[in-house]
Amino acid sequence: MTIRSVGSRLILSLALTVAAFTDPPAALAHHSFAMFDANQTSTATGTVKEVQWGNPHTWLEIIVVGDDKADKSLSLELNGLSGLRRNGWKPGTLKTGDKITVSYHPMRDGTPAGQLVQVVTEDGRTLQGQ
Repeated sequence: MTIRSVGSRLILSLALTVAAFTDPPAALAHHSFAMFDANQTSTATGTVKEVQWGNPHTWLEIIVVGDDKADKSLSLELNGLSGLRRNGWKPGTLKTGDKITVSYHPMRDGTPAGQLVQVVTEDGRTLQGQ
């Protein structure tokens, strides 16, 4: 481990400690899924722009063509890494430029984002997002 990575870890630890004592409920809270409308499922076909692997959740950003024929970004929240691995995901499962069809629970406020339900790849593979 380099001195630089030790220093970065120390700064991160200190920042988290300060945040925990400054506003304990905010520091300890996990966000709700109430922002997604679980009673609605939307479908979109698009091109993978980026997959952001991480915990507590992974994000998938795709580019879809809107009704006005303009490219639009759609950001989708997935499970964390361990849940995705159990569902057959791994880094490289989706790559930039892949054509996919997604189903997702949309945001209640109409923002172009949602909670991913599943992905169907161009070759027909189906992957669960939750």
